[in-house]
Amino acid sequence: MKNRINILHISPDFNYVCGVSKYVYLILKGLKKFEENGQLRLFFLTNGGDGLERLKSVGIEPKLMSFRKGLKNVFYFYKNLKQLEKFCRNNEINIIHTHHRYPELLANTLKSKLNIKTITTVHSLVDGYERLSFKSDKIIAVSKAVEKNLVEKFEVSKEKIIQIYNPIDFEEYALNDNVIPDKSLIGLPQNSKVFLFVGRWTKVKGVDILIKAFSELFNIHKELYLILITDITEREKTRIQRISEKFLFIKPRQDIHYFYKICDAVILPSRVESFPYAMLEAGLYKKIFIGADTGGIKEFIINGYNGFLFECSNYISLKGTINDVLKLSGKNKIFIQSNLYQSILNLYNVSNYSVELLKIYDELNQ
Repeated sequence: MKNRINILHISPDFNYVCGVSKYVYLILKGLKKFEENGQLRLFFLTNGGDGLERLKSVGIEPKLMSFRKGLKNVFYFYKNLKQLEKFCRNNEINIIHTHHRYPELLANTLKSKLNIKTITTVHSLVDGYERLSFKSDKIIAVSKAVEKNLVEKFEVSKEKIIQIYNPIDFEEYALNDNVIPDKSLIGLPQNSKVFLFVGRWTKVKGVDILIKAFSELFNIHKELYLILITDITEREKTRIQRISEKFLFIKPRQDIHYFYKICDAVILPSRVESFPYAMLEAGLYKKIFIGADTGGIKEFIINGYNGFLFECSNYISLKGTINDVLKLSGKNKIFIQSNLYQSILNLYNVSNYSVELLKIYDELNQ
């Protein structure tokens, strides 16, 4: 690399419970070592969120810009365009790496004027706005399902796409390997069966069928509990806990290792999913994973081998799969947990992933 590259990352709603935010945090953490040795300089723009302290913990100082997701951005577009142009000029930005379609549109609108290169990581299976989306010089697809969606729905050339799965932070896991899995610390019996959901409180994540399935299962399995680490409102939380006090809600935060440690299984009933971190972290902690047969989950999980799949949006299928997991023998449980762990060992760790990113940036900057 001949000269230092100034790289701007842009991602909205930087929250603890957001998989995109987790990805951005990890790659900035990995790229930080290249900033320290003078190969690049990192900048990050967002519109806010509850997870900004996570970035500061690895030496990244986020800058704020007002924008939103969705159609309301039409009222912000020209203002944001001027803000972004000024930021890029003041900081001599060479490459803009975006993580959402709106900042990608801003970046690509400016790239000729500023003589910069653009790259976007596509984290979701989306549709619509075909004429405005995914015009960056390079596109990272987080799964084969995302790559297929880009080619078929958006007619993106395969030559522009780099398909690379999300990285895993094995180092962070090792630092927390001494966390004691004592269920009594949160008032649960040691012999309780604990399932864990980590994700946004939206219908897309399948929280409606999750609540419906467990509401019925609690009447059958007295030892069963569901912990939900999610951004639920207090009003909605009260409504759910009126159904059963065995729904345990935890406010999103950086350190959730304890909850992975005490759970017996991780569950993700999403209707649409690209390549979720809850699935990868289940493997990291050697836990049983249950997921809907959709997108990147179906791509990574082999039913009965390294996890369990149920029919997407079907709460009866979900109930049956949970029952199957509760009946697993110790030998079969260890077999499936070990297979998922081996599956994630084939993924990039944060360090290797950042090396691959640096190669992409270097190529773009030629």
